[in-house]
Order: sequence, then C-alpha cells, then structure tokens
Amino acid sequence: MSPKYRFHDGEIRYGFIKPAIDAHTLGINAAAELLRTCGCDVIIAEDSVAEAMNDYLYEVKRQVAVDWMIRENINRLGISYRLDRNDAVRMMGYLLEQMRKNRLLHYQGGPVDAVYFAGLPEACQLMEQEFDGLVRVFRGGESDRETLGMLGVPEEKIPMEIREGSRYDEARMGFGRQIVASREYRKWEPADPPDYPDYGTERDTVEKRLNARKGARGSVPLTRAHVGPYSSEVSREENVKEFLSWVKTLAGDRYLDIISIGSSQLTQSDFGGDWDSKVNGGGVPIHSPEEYRMVWEASRPLFLRTYAGTRDIPALARMYEETIHICWHALSLWWFNRLDGRGPYDVYTNLKQHIETIRYIAGTNKLFEANVSHHFAFRGADDVTYIVSAYLAAKLAKK
Repeated sequence: MSPKYRFHDGEIRYGFIKPAIDAHTLGINAAAELLRTCGCDVIIAEDSVAEAMNDYLYEVKRQVAVDWMIRENINRLGISYRLDRNDAVRMMGYLLEQMRKNRLLHYQGGPVDAVYFAGLPEACQLMEQEFDGLVRVFRGGESDRETLGMLGVPEEKIPMEIREGSRYDEARMGFGRQIVASREYRKWEPADPPDYPDYGTERDTVEKRLNARKGARGSVPLTRAHVGPYSSEVSREENVKEFLSWVKTLAGDRYLDIISIGSSQLTQSDFGGDWDSKVNGGGVPIHSPEEYRMVWEASRPLFLRTYAGTRDIPALARMYEETIHICWHALSLWWFNRLDGRGPYDVYTNLKQHIETIRYIAGTNKLFEANVSHHFAFRGADDVTYIVSAYLAAKLAKK
C-alpha cells in the first residue's frame, strides 16, 4: 500500500539529503536558498537522516531516509555527495530500491516525481550511465538560472535579479569555454625554477619563494592545487600509493608550487587510530607520520599544506612540521567540533586547542590561515558574518 501524503494538487516540496560523512555543505545550502527565493518549499534533512545515510548498506538505515520523505511530504528529492564516485552510485542505487519498496516513485503512483544528484563530475557520469535518466545530475558550475531550470522551477517564478545575474555568469562561462576550446593554454610553459639556496628544502618558506619570483621570467603568483584521490574499490594502502604517484607527477611537471593534501575524513578525525570498522568517505587516507614523510619525499620541491584535524590539534601541528614541513597551518577555530558534528570537542575546548596551536605556529614563524569564513558561508551565514569571522580570527591570532 502506498504511503499517505498530505499533498494538495500542484504542491511541490523539495527535500535535500547530504550524508553526514561529507563535509561539503555549500552546494546544498545554495540550492535550497535559490529555491526559497523563488517561493519554493525546501526541507534539508536533519542530522539523524544524514547520519543514517552514512550506513546506507543497511536497510534499517535507508528506511530512516524514506520515513523522513514520507513524514515531510517530499516529492522532489536531492542527494548531495562529493566524495567517492563508486560509493555515490551505490548509495543512490540502494536508496532508489528502498524508495521502490515503499512505492514512492512517480511511475509507481507515488509522490516523488524527480530525483537529483549533485557531486563530482565522474560520479555524475556514472549516475547517468547507471540510472539512464531516472536521476538528474548537477556537476557544479551551473548558473543559478540553469540550476533552477533543472530543478523544474518555471521561468516566471525566477526573480529578475537571478535572471540578470545568470546572464553575467553565462557570459563568464562562455569566455572560459572559449579558452578551453582554443587550447592556447597548452602552449604555456612553467616558470623557471627559482634560484635560492633553500629552494625545495625543509628550510624553504612561502616568503622566500615569493621574493625569488619577483622579476623572474614567466613570473606568476604561487600556484596551488588541492589533491586527494580516493577509491572505495581498492585498499587504503593502494589509495596512498596512487596519491604518491600523483604528487610525484605534479612535482615533476613544475606547474605548481603548493599541494594542498586532501586528506580523508578519518585522517582528520582519527589519525593513527583503528579504522577497520569506520567509513572513510573520501580523500587520501593517510594514517601515519611515515606516510606523510613519503609524501614529502615525493613532492620535492613543492610546498605542502593539509588540514588541522579534529582532535589533538597541537600534536598534529607538530607532526606536520616534522614530516611535511607544512608551509602554513590552517585552523577552523569555531568549526570541526560538536557544533557541526565533525569532531569530539565542544566549542570552548576546540578554541582552547586552537589557541594553543596558534602559539606553537607563532614559534615556528610559519603563516597561519584562518580557515573560518567560508565555513560560516557554507551554513548560510550572511556577508557581514563572513567578514566579521575573518576579522575576529585575525585579531585572535594577532594576540
């Protein structure tokens, strides 16, 4: 028997789920705000549903998500997952099967007439191949107007400012596509390596390299890439080996100055711990100081930067100095704790750990990145909060 819904004819309610293991919240919040701007009804799943989707292999957990859809009268469902592509496809497949069992899909006479997925381009491609049009995908980079159109919002419901803004976005994207299509970028050669004694050594610093670049041929700002491959199809060790291969290639190509290590959720939350029964999710699963030393050796002469972690933060900062000679430290201060479900500490304890770490960073004479403002933005904060949080973080570090 089909579940009972309270819908009136023509009423639409969007429901978005992001599994708790995925820390990326900007896309789902942005899509929700766009829909609300158009007068649409949007519900973002609560923490219990997000946590349940971490364990989607268990039917009882999938049913938590389905019960939420029924309870909240969802008839357009969106899933956001920017981690492992194979895991994303499995998750969607299991969830769709659970929805079929509960006769929620439109072709069964159920209320859900559209299912969306937002994730990495490779995951989106697999979704299209696997589900043959049943799941509509968002790869990222869509304009606001495109996003709303793909979500089924009628043109007349889209505010004029969004339509006007999207014209600018579309023109900008068109310019970018022209650059890619021309392939002119392939003629660009990397800058000559800087010539100073500490280049690429553990004594090298961002300031030294910037100074050496001044006036050099082909001089450009220091260039960074965020790198952290992960596949659930292979072992942890094989993932690390793949990452080391990528790092060595990037170092040899000479186009980069900095690699930002996209470490796994478990590396950040439980470095060196027992991972056997835990879900990784995404990011390179570095587990030991020795593996970080291997990254350092493979990356010469690039700088390395990585996440701070969610516990024992001062100790991790010291380990980063000893193993990868981290080029700057990034701390999130108010985030990655019990407030957002990403760490074990309450906010006060988290701040105490971060302040202790900042004192240590000051002693190393390294740069400090206040990795703060965008985390407020991810969660829907306004521009004033974005600016104030950066100011407060800078003032705290200065003291």
